[in-house]
Amino acid sequence: MTDQIQRLVSRLDLASANTDEFHGGAGASARGYRERLYGGLVASQAYVAAARTADVGPVNSMHLYFLRPGEAARSIRYEVDRIKQGRNFQVREVRAFQGDKRIFQMMASFSANHPSVEHQDPMPEVPEAESLPNRDQVRGKPGWKEQPIDIRTDDPHGEREDPDSWIWMRPTQAIPDDPVLHTAVLVFATDRTFMRTAALPHRGVGEFTGASLDHTIWFHDEISFADWHLHAMHSPAARHQRGLSLGSIYRRDGRRVATTAQEGALRFDSTGNGLERNQGER
Repeated sequence: MTDQIQRLVSRLDLASANTDEFHGGAGASARGYRERLYGGLVASQAYVAAARTADVGPVNSMHLYFLRPGEAARSIRYEVDRIKQGRNFQVREVRAFQGDKRIFQMMASFSANHPSVEHQDPMPEVPEAESLPNRDQVRGKPGWKEQPIDIRTDDPHGEREDPDSWIWMRPTQAIPDDPVLHTAVLVFATDRTFMRTAALPHRGVGEFTGASLDHTIWFHDEISFADWHLHAMHSPAARHQRGLSLGSIYRRDGRRVATTAQEGALRFDSTGNGLERNQGER
């Protein structure tokens, strides 16, 4: 594995204090704007904590709340409550603390995934990932080579006027063959560009300084994050300094594997005109 993937994988290998308490933290690959903790890392670690206590099947949904900005330099304590222990569904509540302050909360449901009927919306038609540049490189993001997730799009600078965007995303190198780890890395990646989508129609207002408030993922399949996945996003509404974005995640072959939603604070500084300082994005 490359150093950047190895760092992320090591961050997801939580230390176990007891059967329902785990310890994690950040590091150089997880720092956010102004040394704030990247929300995607907290979400992925919380998922790992929940998954270690569930045995009915893979995760089918998670509902996340970012309660306070985390500090990248401090450790995180994850406490798991086994809310439901059924034959077909198990539900876990995870609370994340830095010191005595709760910074994050998650409810996650795990399902036995019995075969049943199927339908889905088709995957949008977009250029192939290999034909596109790395988004972080084009934007001149410092340390773009150190990012564990390769992000590609045809609109790297966020110049669209409509509240629609999409990215191809893939780990920069293969990760160990562990379904929990594959799902955790996908969760880590889903916090990228979501708030940017809600801000697109308002580029002229000022410099965007938003932050994630809550985040939801529904899983329609087990995750194998070994190849490119398309995350297509749309923001249906923004009002009262909040913006809502919805997303659809597809495998390269067109199979929809997840649906996402995020609401975030939308704030603009009239002294600037960019989308570079999203506090909810690495």
